[in-house]
Amino acid sequence: MARSSRTINLKDGFYIEILPKFGGQSIMVRRETDEELKKLMVQYQKSKNVNYIGEVKDGKPLDPTKRKRFKRR
Repeated sequence: MARSSRTINLKDGFYIEILPKFGGQSIMVRRETDEELKKLMVQYQKSKNVNYIGEVKDGKPLDPTKRKRFKRR
């Protein structure tokens, strides 16, 4: 199967990336507010690796240096 080389246009909002513990494809999840996203991060943190992407405006992250990785403890 061929992979698409098309660029992804991200909607405005807050994003996290969810990765399975033992490899596989990641999923990007968007929420309108940061509070909603933090609640979702706590929920997924129990069973997955979670990367905080941050706020996206006009298809680009506002501060790419804020990208953090959250692991299950």
